[in-house]
Amino acid sequence: MCDGCCRMADLIAVEDLADVPRDVTRGNEKRRKMVTRKEVAKEAGVSPATVSHVINNTKYVSPELRKRVEEAIRRLDYRPNMVARSLATKTTKHVGILVNDITNPYYGEIAQGMEEVARHYGYMVSLCVASGDSEKYFANILQRQMDGLFIATVEHGFSSSQLEKLKKSGIAIVNGMDKEKASIIDFDYAETIDETVKYLKDMGHIRIGFLSGLSINHPGHMRYQAYVSAVKKYGTCLDPNLIIDGEFPFHTTSQSGYIAMKKLLARTHATAVIASNDLMAFGAMRAIREAGFRIPEDISVVGCDDIFWAECMEPPLTTIRAPKKQMGREAMHMILKQLKDGETEEIFLKTELIIRGSTGMAPSAR
Repeated sequence: MCDGCCRMADLIAVEDLADVPRDVTRGNEKRRKMVTRKEVAKEAGVSPATVSHVINNTKYVSPELRKRVEEAIRRLDYRPNMVARSLATKTTKHVGILVNDITNPYYGEIAQGMEEVARHYGYMVSLCVASGDSEKYFANILQRQMDGLFIATVEHGFSSSQLEKLKKSGIAIVNGMDKEKASIIDFDYAETIDETVKYLKDMGHIRIGFLSGLSINHPGHMRYQAYVSAVKKYGTCLDPNLIIDGEFPFHTTSQSGYIAMKKLLARTHATAVIASNDLMAFGAMRAIREAGFRIPEDISVVGCDDIFWAECMEPPLTTIRAPKKQMGREAMHMILKQLKDGETEEIFLKTELIIRGSTGMAPSAR
């Protein structure tokens, strides 16, 4: 972990081009011997360039030659040094993913997808948690000299000038504020939340609450924006009392869902509720039960993201499935594309309504 604000957890170490010493014992004498790429090449009977291509996956190498190089690496205990290579190439083969809640499995699946692609291309992925003093963790990211950064949360705390500074420092950015200077990737919640509100209306629900977690005024809060649009479209009740806004510091945890649902129950009556994510939905389900209501007989509950716990709840949670690993993979490809040719792009991934046991007919429709 770095200095309290930007906490880095290396997910995987990868090999690179430069050389590193290894321990060699002769009798009672222990000394350091530098194993070089040229020695690996000589041992395998190939060129040093072929050794580099095998290590970095930068060019096709026949299975036979690849096997010979890998066996030579093992025999000689060759361990490339990323630091030395960084000095020579002015690249670190190091990228980061910025999240705001390390306890949410949603981010774990995204990071896993990102790491799969990163590993293939010889990159290391670090997890950076946006919390505390944004100036400090911004400085820490700059000091890490990463090649790329995927901002996986809308609550990252960076200003437009800070993002511009990251970009000017040579860091490839995914999910910056300006799509002309950074690639953009997100889930397309609009269509699926529209489908969700229609589904609930068809089940007789008119008073559908929304637990925001984030500020409803945040320009990147697509889920809230889609909810408002769908409620207007299908003529269900757009009552401000049904919308529970997030409060600073804008958490979307199970506890924040619990608190938001208690506020909703104290404020007005709803027969269904949509939460900004699954963790908030879990908290809402606890608050509903504590108030003496049944799920879904009295109140239906819908989450977002479809983290792996969703189907383990009782009843299993109806939710909007987002392809999280795919997002991580695509984000890493976007970083690689920017590093190669400077091109940025914009991708919205499809989501899907998954109907489970937490939703049912409205009491008045039965």
